[in-house]
Amino acid sequence: MSVNRILLVQNHVDLHMHSTASDGTLTPSALMEQAKADGMRIVALTDHDTCSGAAEAARAAAGFGMCFIPGIELSCGGAREIHVLGYGIDPENPGLMSFREKRMEERRLRAIAMMDALEAAGAAVDRTYVNSLVNGFIGRPHIARGLVQAGHVHTVEEAFDRFLVPGRPGYVPRPEVTVAEGCSLIRAAGGVPVLAHPMELRSGESALSSLVHEWCGQGLAGMEIYHPSTANHKAAMLRSIARQEKLLVTGGSDFHGPQVRPIRIGQGVERWETAEMDLKRLFDAMGREFPAELFLQ
Repeated sequence: MSVNRILLVQNHVDLHMHSTASDGTLTPSALMEQAKADGMRIVALTDHDTCSGAAEAARAAAGFGMCFIPGIELSCGGAREIHVLGYGIDPENPGLMSFREKRMEERRLRAIAMMDALEAAGAAVDRTYVNSLVNGFIGRPHIARGLVQAGHVHTVEEAFDRFLVPGRPGYVPRPEVTVAEGCSLIRAAGGVPVLAHPMELRSGESALSSLVHEWCGQGLAGMEIYHPSTANHKAAMLRSIARQEKLLVTGGSDFHGPQVRPIRIGQGVERWETAEMDLKRLFDAMGREFPAELFLQ
């Protein structure tokens, strides 16, 4: 396998993107159009707690000649957020659809509570404006954009740091979903459960290793190592944990759109030197054939 062939694969894959079906800023079809323009050949849509954009994204991706993987990002944990990606799921699985409806109502009530808390803290947002941003699920990025629009902060990142993370005045914890429950939902829908952006858990190596070991016993099958939150010197540590637990390795940008965070499609994945080997393992786990023909052009 030549170096050029490896680079060709790793620079054309993004397995973590969001659309307006959750808290992204591009519709599923517009997201696929942008991914194609940015040179992607294998893509996944992983909206938070919903697969409602999968059909539209799949049609658009097929039209652009890309390989599409239906996915989801389940918001697990309680006060401590743990996100679990699901790849190769059936978007119309009854269990996932039921979960989506329950989560939608929980998110609606949580958003109201957050905006109430912000108002009480002297940082009210225009609720009509916030709701106008919502196409599917309401989430913290919508409220963060409301804080920017109201002039309380300059950026979405600042809104999170000052108001919307645990310990800050606008934060309200979500009802807890355990990692075991998330993995079970994904597996029941025919998917492969993968821990999203492990560095965002802000755990030391020993603590993270223990957590991952525990979650592997609950059905976790992989870990997203290549992500903008993974510093260069941390990737080797994450790969060591993955090898120890015999986990699949994935990568993605966590793209939401520039209005939410300044991350481009494919960011963080360019360091994924073993992309072809890792992707073949993921495709095997999904019961699909790796589309090598996309990289022979």
